[in-house]
Amino acid sequence: MKIKKIFIHIGALTAVHIAAIAFTMSLLPWGALAGAVEVSMGFSYNQTRYSETSYSWTRRWGGSFGYHLTEKTEIELAFQDVFDRSLITGYEDTTFHDQIYSANWVQALTSKSVPIQPYFKVGIGQLNREAHGTYASGASPPAIMDSLTGIVGGGMRIYFTRTFAIRSELTSYMTGGSIRTYKDNTAVSFGLSLSF
Repeated sequence: MKIKKIFIHIGALTAVHIAAIAFTMSLLPWGALAGAVEVSMGFSYNQTRYSETSYSWTRRWGGSFGYHLTEKTEIELAFQDVFDRSLITGYEDTTFHDQIYSANWVQALTSKSVPIQPYFKVGIGQLNREAHGTYASGASPPAIMDSLTGIVGGGMRIYFTRTFAIRSELTSYMTGGSIRTYKDNTAVSFGLSLSF
């Protein structure tokens, strides 16, 4: 519970700083799209069947709210909800439910006047995981894990208009902020993006 309180304080302080920076930046002449708001949402699902009684599936959905400091620079608040189910007869019967809250700096490499806009992002977040089940050895995964998480990712927006795009993204959630865990929690998502 102390970790959650610390994260809430860090999150509130981060939100105040982001708001102050965004307000200050909006006063400067950064171009036509500074101050624009972007709302994105995405979904992914995958399933693997190993046999009649063994399978694995993952469902992921998420959304984000971004504020553009400039045409290429955005501050993003994001949420991901991930549900993972694995049943491999005789070896594993587990369920993981992750919720990830994050604040990210998103830097586009081109402007929105170019139809394809690659970008990268870095940020910090909170991973809340609930797990149930057992492994072949009889061991169980930790029932609850709350961890501060570093975030790195990259993606691409393909604009159909200056305000509507499809979006694909590869993101790594580094548990405990350790670069060594970049392979442990990776996600590919596809979705839509609207700017106002």
